[in-house]
Amino acid sequence: MKEQLDVKNSIDRIVTSTFGKLSSGETTQQFTLKNEKGTTVSITDFGGIITSINTQDNKGIFADIVLGYDNIQSYEHDPYYLGAIIGRYAGRIDQGTVSIDDEAFQLALNAPDSQLHGGEKALNKQLWQANTFQTETSASVELNYTSPDGDAGFPGTVTFKVIYTLDDDNQFTLEYFAHTDKATIVNLTQHSYFNLAGHDSGNILDHQVYINANHFLPMCERVYPTGEQKLVTDTAHDFTNATDLRTLGDEINGEDKQIKMGLGYDNYWLLNKESLGGEILAAQAVEKASGRCISIYSDQPSLILYTANYIDGSQIGKDHCRYQPRAALCLETQRANSLQKGCSIDNVLLTPEEDFYSKTRWVFSCL
Repeated sequence: MKEQLDVKNSIDRIVTSTFGKLSSGETTQQFTLKNEKGTTVSITDFGGIITSINTQDNKGIFADIVLGYDNIQSYEHDPYYLGAIIGRYAGRIDQGTVSIDDEAFQLALNAPDSQLHGGEKALNKQLWQANTFQTETSASVELNYTSPDGDAGFPGTVTFKVIYTLDDDNQFTLEYFAHTDKATIVNLTQHSYFNLAGHDSGNILDHQVYINANHFLPMCERVYPTGEQKLVTDTAHDFTNATDLRTLGDEINGEDKQIKMGLGYDNYWLLNKESLGGEILAAQAVEKASGRCISIYSDQPSLILYTANYIDGSQIGKDHCRYQPRAALCLETQRANSLQKGCSIDNVLLTPEEDFYSKTRWVFSCL
């Protein structure tokens, strides 16, 4: 049972405000969570989108460290999934076809010869039902959405729940839940774009990145895993020691085949853990000038590092900023499975007998 808030000795941890109307006429809300350190995280009930995260640097100066927009209309038409919940299925599904229990399903296509991130009107484009609650040391937003049977071609009515919690230890916890009434596939993640110097500060080449993974998955030219698990040793994908992205700048823009295909980093890393369950330190990013650091702990088996390769300045972001390639990095914990013909669905199969649950923590600190 949740610990009840002692109002006499508390701060105002949750502020709710109207965030604007969708093209459907529906009104959206924004929920700003705050802790005793002054850190704030703002979330909208449209797509479960994280619209801002404000944290201190080593001089006590606050900055918003995630890319985003100033209005709901821009999020409604956003092509980059800025800050959004990704699902039903994070990743690509070749030709939009999947076989579950020997039955073939044709999913709606929203990318060349594939379905990407659950389709055109996936979880990131839905209005979720939101509830808030707080304790003496934390504040939370609970988001609920039911995806009907046949949604974007997926089988099963699936109820999704996501709980975001900010606590006084500067931890932001993301918990994902899903239940289905028939066999289906589910893979969920969060697509926030981080620039620890501030969302409008330029590129992230001065960020230092660590990934707790000895193997990554090479991609084919169609942006699907080849099936090989490759050691990171002596490759541009070795982040087992914290590595300055500027040092790898020649790699990002250079001749590495994987990076050339993705126009930057956009691969799965297989985290050094034996099974699902049990959190480990998955990754860490540090911006040296500000000292801001994010440490990512997760129970998921893999992580994608994405360096905003396809952001092109065409969209107007917060504070009238036009974000460019390398403006941010994403560190997305999830199951490693972009589906193509012949791939096993075992690690993404969800049945009525066993619910989906995953947990990731972002810990903000200053070095």
